[in-house]
Amino acid sequence: MIPLDVAFHGASTAVLAGLDQAWADGLLTHAHSFCPPLFEIMNAANMIRRVVWNGQVMSAGQEGDFLRLQAILEQISETGARSNALFLESIRNLFETVLSSGLRNSEFVSHLLVDLADRNLYERVADCRWWALSPALRSLTAALRDGPDAAKTGAMQGILAHINSLYTVYTTIVVYDAGGTILASSRGHAVDTIDDAALARVLALRSDQEYYVSPFEASPLYDGQPTYIYHAAIRDPHDDATVIGGVGIVFDAAVELRAMLQGVLGDTEAGGVQAYYVDRAGTVLCSTDENRPVGATLALAPAMLALDGGDSQSGFMAHDGQYAIVGATASHGYREFAGAGVVAVVIETLGALRNGVPRIRQSAALPGAMSMTASGAEFATFYVDASQFAIAASDVREAQCASKIRPVTMGGGAACVGVIPLDAADDLCWVYDLGVLLHGRPTPRTQRSQVIVARNDGKTVGLLVDDLDVVAKFNEAQITPVPLFRADQAALVKRVVNPGSGAGLIQIIDAAQVFAAV
Repeated sequence: MIPLDVAFHGASTAVLAGLDQAWADGLLTHAHSFCPPLFEIMNAANMIRRVVWNGQVMSAGQEGDFLRLQAILEQISETGARSNALFLESIRNLFETVLSSGLRNSEFVSHLLVDLADRNLYERVADCRWWALSPALRSLTAALRDGPDAAKTGAMQGILAHINSLYTVYTTIVVYDAGGTILASSRGHAVDTIDDAALARVLALRSDQEYYVSPFEASPLYDGQPTYIYHAAIRDPHDDATVIGGVGIVFDAAVELRAMLQGVLGDTEAGGVQAYYVDRAGTVLCSTDENRPVGATLALAPAMLALDGGDSQSGFMAHDGQYAIVGATASHGYREFAGAGVVAVVIETLGALRNGVPRIRQSAALPGAMSMTASGAEFATFYVDASQFAIAASDVREAQCASKIRPVTMGGGAACVGVIPLDAADDLCWVYDLGVLLHGRPTPRTQRSQVIVARNDGKTVGLLVDDLDVVAKFNEAQITPVPLFRADQAALVKRVVNPGSGAGLIQIIDAAQVFAAV
């Protein structure tokens, strides 16, 4: 019952300890999608508890063979609390393992995305400096200082076009003079000059090892879309100290950045995983998420956007109404490339947010539960929301998994949630949400939800509840009428039990009143 990774790990990751309990419980309701083995363990625990609970209800108040069955069930009940604790610990350990693994994976993938971007963009830095050293481009740029020359311009155009045909990560390569006028380009362009800010930075470059990268912003050289443009200075063929122009490489950001994201994600994108490159303000540079195109804002924790270069962080967040694991890594550059101030983000969604999901509870292990020597009335106990309730065991037929509820188009009011089949194939009974009947709030349906089939005066109905607990005997001294209620008032709860376990009062459901209400 203990996951192998946990049994021999020797230390707890304490992921769950730092996670809001209500958030964790809601996330756990999606175990069937993100961890089927965990879901199977939870179902097994629910089934075992329901089988024992039904057996105790069936044998309540009986004699003979049923009395012997009750003795067997008592032994099961005595170890039930420990078994339940074991199941809960196993569920918690596996849940912890799954979440820890998810956090590690998100960090790993985001780190891989950053490494890929840094290495790719470093190559662009190397390329612009390399082509700026071309003797042919240097001599042609110097020659064109004397005035336009169609032959020389054509020769430069041919060189740039050949380079661009080999390096498809660029959309355009341009060469410009010291005044910012574009002399030639590998492909057509919408402007004839380089912007003044970029030109000033290029003219200030002191050596052929230096470069300038424009901010990620819209450029007429990229059809008005945002991208990076990498610049290096072209120097006089006879005087390396004199800058006579520059070369600008227009990075095909929309295509190349998305290729990096999709290349790393692979098929996981279809499984609810999205990847993003964002800047330090959370503005999207590229993403696989159609709902967040370039320029949109990705809501992230400020600490993730402020990560030091090369650092990673992961955590949990609500994303588009979903529980999600998020991992982020900040760009740290490659070799002399200092990085582009990019943060790679990976978000894996695990299921829709659910409000008011009841927490997983360990059995109350009530004193005297089904004890052969105890005296008193027998009650079947269960949970609705955060409260514990009881109903006379003699008014209960059985409990069934809530997944068997079948919705119908006609019903018996707002509390009616459908029908459930009984033992006979053609025998059905209506199911009512006890949470709605008690306090007007619908019961969130999870894999722990149960339907208690109650009977009274020859009639049968199902009551949707959050979870089962135990069957117990309570004597008259433990049962007290609810203050301020008269016996003739139409209240579902008229009495409460003080079990003496320190766990609080248990409210007794009046079965006859429930039938009258529905």
